[in-house]
Order: sequence, then C-alpha cells, then structure tokens
Amino acid sequence: MRFFCSDKSCPDKKREDGACSKMPCQEGCIPLSEVKAGNCVCIRRHNGCGKMRKRLLDLGLTPQALVDVVRKAPFGDPIFLKVGDSIITLSESEAVHVEVALPE
Repeated sequence: MRFFCSDKSCPDKKREDGACSKMPCQEGCIPLSEVKAGNCVCIRRHNGCGKMRKRLLDLGLTPQALVDVVRKAPFGDPIFLKVGDSIITLSESEAVHVEVALPE
C-alpha cells in the first residue's frame, strides 16, 4: 500500500476544502465522522490532499491503524480519538475525509 505526504495540491481536487474526489469510498467503508463514540475502527484511506493529508498522517492516522472513538461533542465537532497512546481531536470537516472500517 502506497501512502505519500505532499504539500502539492492534488490535480484531481474538485473542492476547496482539500477533498480529493478521485476515487469513491471502498465497499464497507464509512467516514470517520459517522462512527459513534465507543467504537474501534481501522483506517482504510484518506480522501484529502496536500496539507490536510499531511496533518492526518502526522497525527498517526495511517492505513491499518486502529483508532478508538473516545467521545464526540454534542453537535459532532470535535471528535476525540485514541491513536496508540495518544488522544487527539479532529474537527468533523477533517474526519469526513478519513475512510474507516471495522477491524478484521
């Protein structure tokens, strides 16, 4: 599996929020923003480009990483995640670009 970090803009980017619409969601995957608190999920891929993608990778949200959704704020923003030994927060606008699935 190839996963690159880049500050370059994606040539396939169709939206201003950094989303890359090159490929649709894989079968069985859902956006991280839709996962309920208390669930453990496995990261499949990102649909973000450039600086957003680099930030997600820097936070430890890499393919095959197991992530616990600790808590979601009442209106869904921010989302508290446990990645390894760290607790991180993501805004809902960032979490929508991360595809996850239940661990196998």
